[in-house]
Amino acid sequence: MSMTSAVIAEAADKFPPAWRKSMTNDPSTNYFLKKYSTPLDDPAGTAVRSIMLARVIGASCQSSRLKKAKVKAYRDRIIGPLTPEQLKAAAFAGGSALRSFAYEDLAHLCAGIDYMFGPKGVLIAGAVSTGKGEPSYPYDQRNPYILLPDFTGQ
Repeated sequence: MSMTSAVIAEAADKFPPAWRKSMTNDPSTNYFLKKYSTPLDDPAGTAVRSIMLARVIGASCQSSRLKKAKVKAYRDRIIGPLTPEQLKAAAFAGGSALRSFAYEDLAHLCAGIDYMFGPKGVLIAGAVSTGKGEPSYPYDQRNPYILLPDFTGQ
């Protein structure tokens, strides 16, 4: 009986229970899906943000995997023709959109992988496998922000 309680407590501690209600695959109830699916003013900046999100979600969501070939094809098609100056501006725009990325964002995006990156995903179709819909590590309220690496064009 105590083993079952420990497992339930561990799952409950993964993130605050209040988040569960909005952790859906529907942008009308999941604010973070809507926020990160809305295009930026710069299409190349939107592409950089999408690539960065696919990478972090593929690496940080439980049982999810990044499909590198899909991301590379998208990158080559959208930002491949950019000049170095345009790429630098796009990297700045995409990275700026993710400056305050936190665990709550990640948890909600893990729940909405299929909407963004599933076979008919609105960002990069087929880029990330769905997984279990939760982050692979627990929430730490003392350190809620996630530092994302800068986009280098690769």
